Amino acid sequence: MIKIKLGIVDSDRLYLERLTELIGKKYRNQIEIYSFTEPSSVLQAVRENRINVLAVSQDTEIKTENLAEFCMFAYLTDSAVIDTYKGHRTICRYQRADVIYKQILGLYSEKLADKVRYRMSGIKKSRISLFCSVCEGDGATTAAAAFAEHLAQHGKKTLFLSLKQFGDTGKIFSAEGEGSFTDIIFALKSRKANITLKLESAVKQSRSGVYFYDQCRNPLDCTEIKDSELRTLIDEMSSNFGYSNIVIVSDFFISDKLVTLLEYASDVIFVSGDSGLSRERFEQKSEVIGSIEKRRNINISDKMKIIFNKSGYIKTFPVDIPVVGIQPELDIHEERDIVRSFSSSEMFSKLYAEEDAV
Repeated sequence: MIKIKLGIVDSDRLYLERLTELIGKKYRNQIEIYSFTEPSSVLQAVRENRINVLAVSQDTEIKTENLAEFCMFAYLTDSAVIDTYKGHRTICRYQRADVIYKQILGLYSEKLADKVRYRMSGIKKSRISLFCSVCEGDGATTAAAAFAEHLAQHGKKTLFLSLKQFGDTGKIFSAEGEGSFTDIIFALKSRKANITLKLESAVKQSRSGVYFYDQCRNPLDCTEIKDSELRTLIDEMSSNFGYSNIVIVSDFFISDKLVTLLEYASDVIFVSGDSGLSRERFEQKSEVIGSIEKRRNINISDKMKIIFNKSGYIKTFPVDIPVVGIQPELDIHEERDIVRSFSSSEMFSKLYAEEDAV
């Protein structure tokens, strides 16, 4: 992967030295830093060294209209709530080095667009597990997040991806940083950013080790992604980042996008309650999948499994697909705590063992 050339202009020499050291030490293979305490020679240095991104303290005067067109520009500000300054993008100077790096990467991705595509050699494609609720509220998001945590706890580099229109990733996973899945969708649709770099710049990692993207800022944003864009997205995620597993949770809305997810998935895991309505909905969705298999000539049924959530051992209805496990209702109210408890379930150990055997 190409090295990003970063220029930093700040009159605070101590801050400049510390930032340069922190970023340079952690990302020495990804970034090359040019630091300046005086702005007088910066524009010339940008041209001579082909600097890709220039970050300048907000109290520094610089003629941005004379900046080389190949260089992205941002102001270093004292506050994270400042989105733009003098019409330019901003980066808060008081953040962790990895957060600053990701913001720089995001800026660079917008300049590079898709003129360059990266492919990591020797990387095996990720195993994709798709979770869907049989009925709304059956707990597919909770089960998917718990499985992602279980995988991460067992040393698997795992990405959790919510494609639900009304996703609630923020209630389960959190980490410092900017950006959301809305930015990824915009990058796919506008083609004004390199999607590989954009994905890397927006991803976050929870304390439990799970990688994730914050949910869309507006639920409507998630409906904008087209089937072809979804295919591009999954191909990029599964090929270029070294994820062992990608755990996706999605609505079961009949569409080309659903068919794509069913086709890409190694496992299709339904999460169900134990009510009569759940049984009826499961039978309906099984029929839909049967029709999709005939029309598209693909095999989905052999990948299907089910988890009974908030259920008793006696009340579950009979199914003709493997039962991963039965999760009794927990006397816990916080979503994050439910996921933590659920992630230690023996059912995931069985599913994890099945994956290793494949």
